[in-house]
Amino acid sequence: MKIVLTGFMGTGKTSVGRELCRKLGYQYVDTDVLIEEREGMPVSLIFKKKGEDYFRKLEQKVAGEVSHMAHAVIATGGGIIKNKKNMEALGKGGAIIWLKADPEIILKRVMTEGGKRPLLEVDEPLQEINKLLTERTPLYMQADASIDTNYITPEEAAQEIVEMLALDYQAVTVDLKERSYDIVIGSRVLWKLGIRLKEFRPSRVAIISNKTVFPLYKDLVMKSLNDYGISPEVILIPDGEEYKDFTWTYHIHGELLKARFDRNALLVAFGGGVIGDITGFVASTYMRGIRYVQVPTTLLAQVDSSVGGKTGVNHSLGKNMIGTFYQPSLVLIDVNTLRTLPKKEFFAGIAEVIKYGVIADKELFNYLESSREDILSIGDSIIHIIKRSCEIKADVVSKDEREAGLRAILNFGHTVGHAIETVTEYKRFLHGEAVAIGMCAAAELAVMTGMFGRDEAQRIRNLISLYMLPDSIPDELSTEKIISAMEIDKKASSGKLRFILPVSIGAVRIEENADRNLIQEALQGLK
Repeated sequence: MKIVLTGFMGTGKTSVGRELCRKLGYQYVDTDVLIEEREGMPVSLIFKKKGEDYFRKLEQKVAGEVSHMAHAVIATGGGIIKNKKNMEALGKGGAIIWLKADPEIILKRVMTEGGKRPLLEVDEPLQEINKLLTERTPLYMQADASIDTNYITPEEAAQEIVEMLALDYQAVTVDLKERSYDIVIGSRVLWKLGIRLKEFRPSRVAIISNKTVFPLYKDLVMKSLNDYGISPEVILIPDGEEYKDFTWTYHIHGELLKARFDRNALLVAFGGGVIGDITGFVASTYMRGIRYVQVPTTLLAQVDSSVGGKTGVNHSLGKNMIGTFYQPSLVLIDVNTLRTLPKKEFFAGIAEVIKYGVIADKELFNYLESSREDILSIGDSIIHIIKRSCEIKADVVSKDEREAGLRAILNFGHTVGHAIETVTEYKRFLHGEAVAIGMCAAAELAVMTGMFGRDEAQRIRNLISLYMLPDSIPDELSTEKIISAMEIDKKASSGKLRFILPVSIGAVRIEENADRNLIQEALQGLK
């Protein structure tokens, strides 16, 4: 996101802006300097020779040009906020911060700087400052937030802005060119939700959640949004995988239509994977596509389903068989939400982290083996494994957004996992639990084909057991029904069953046509 600094002269826009750039590695832009470079004279001379109206037209043109910049700090001239079009342009994709200071301090700073300020070339400059501030304060109040710079250093002001915007948290970028977005990871991120939504300048906001999760965080979320003038619609659906279907998709569409949401509206998916998937699907289809933000509250959603843009709903014949590829605009991950997560669901999320270790990062796998207690404490260790999982997925998605090849490796464990969910009607196993069984099945199949060692396969099963996840198929589940469900799955192609098989811990290969007899034998071996 970009940061736009507005405020009266002498409030510190230049010094605070440069300090922000130093901290964040952003590009610094001063609209007055750009104008001076183009006109070949200082602002004071432009005022004298060509008049204020001419200068304000230049200011509007420059504001429009720099409004498209990302990862930049834009210090604006003191009067740029007088034009509503300037602020509308500058506000898109960023936060507008008003720097404030008392008139006496402003005068002292301006006099100390020694530069000529055309608007203060009067007999009583303090009186003029008071007059101009009285006129402009209602305009400055359009900003998203304010910082009082009276008695703090530029560094302190910059740090306050960084913390306000959650820019001091861990972050991962999903690089999809003009559709790129950030994943913000940390503690107390929910406090920043309101200010982070402002960058999208939505006409309306709707929070999509379920009746279990939202009541836990309702007061915090609503305060965060209300503090920044956002009064969201709240649409709640029942809690459970079985509700991720067209019935509830239709319900959400209807609620948005009744509330007259338009194409500039924004949806917030607040919950686990079910909420994220169904909200993304609704966002991709409502009025042919509106923006949405992921706020995942389960570990599984934080490390996997909230990232990458896969949306979907279930059908009785298969999981996620109806869906789209549709990327979010932002992912905000607050690890504190994991403190209210049932242990069973926490461990189900670890299954996806194990997946990332097997497919791409042996060190992550080793870390999971050695750091169980640290991870369960929901401290820095949990932030580490979430960030690393998101980095792996972001890298894969950036290279193969629509699963033309490489992205298929993210399905390790999912071929059998989805089939088990289907035959048990999504009621017996959590998604991560089914994936855990699927990873054991894939490892067993890889051993049987001779590409993977028995000892390494046992390490996978041991790690799965360490995190209280199932590593075997219940005797009463028919292997024939599991294979039949796999044949309907979207990962099957022309009757061929695709498996992601490990060749070592940290590397996998795509098997496009796995042997059905070996699959049957591998499944039987897990009973």
